[in-house]
Amino acid sequence: MSRAYDDLTRAARRAFIEGRLEAAAELFERARLAAGDPVEADRAFCNRCAVLVELEAVGSEVSELKRILLRTTDPKTRWMAAYYTALAYDLQGDRDGALNFSSRALSLAEALGEAETEAATANLLGNLALAASRFEEAEAAYEKALDRYRLLEEEPAVLMRAQVEDNLGYTRICTDRLAEGIALCERSRDTMRRLGANHYLPQPLQDLCYGYLLDGRLDAARTHGEEGLELAFDIDDRLIVKNLLFLLAEVAVREGDRFRAKRFLGELARWYPEIGPSEEIVDLFLSMDLTRVVNLRG
Repeated sequence: MSRAYDDLTRAARRAFIEGRLEAAAELFERARLAAGDPVEADRAFCNRCAVLVELEAVGSEVSELKRILLRTTDPKTRWMAAYYTALAYDLQGDRDGALNFSSRALSLAEALGEAETEAATANLLGNLALAASRFEEAEAAYEKALDRYRLLEEEPAVLMRAQVEDNLGYTRICTDRLAEGIALCERSRDTMRRLGANHYLPQPLQDLCYGYLLDGRLDAARTHGEEGLELAFDIDDRLIVKNLLFLLAEVAVREGDRFRAKRFLGELARWYPEIGPSEEIVDLFLSMDLTRVVNLRG
């Protein structure tokens, strides 16, 4: 590894951690140009693509990622190319492509034998399968991810394990195993609170709101939903905001508070101006129970 390549890679990773994504992308590109061999160059390119995914700016780079996957003999670089291709396809809305390359990345991760790499890849496959409502496939992937994360005790791995527990819990809630699913989501919530990871709390709070709602525990559903909604607004997680407005409206309907339900649904309607007047959406939601047909991760 050349000194310049090493220095630039370290600087790029530091910029990424600090949230300076444009700087990180530029530094990884400079590292690629300073690489001492093709493997270094390919890894720098893959790392740059990871940053571009975060910036939602990946485009023609996908073709080069696939070329790297075909030509390199370095196992870790092959995994990187497959993994970031899956992320890029997901960003571009190609669900089938994302699932295909995430499955390939998982096979490559298993061959590497690195617990953290395999866990992260299995979690990605689970997320993609869950978004496609392929619950059995998602559950198998999440269980594999949990098995690997249990081998790791560092705080980042503990946090990731909590996220996977929530993902698996939501999957079981969706497949009518409410007690198992809620218990997993509660464990995830408690770990995140213990770690002070409030940025990650909205999702388990959303999933607990959903699970408690289906289980008929309306007070608990409302409490977790309201807390999750406040946190989701704070971090500008628009998907969770919309999901929780919908769930809290359904809680209010089941509590017999149609005025409160209309307030939540009116707020939700403002997120979908292309559909039509707010009253039409409110009337639609009040007239039917959609809790069993929605996929909060879809």
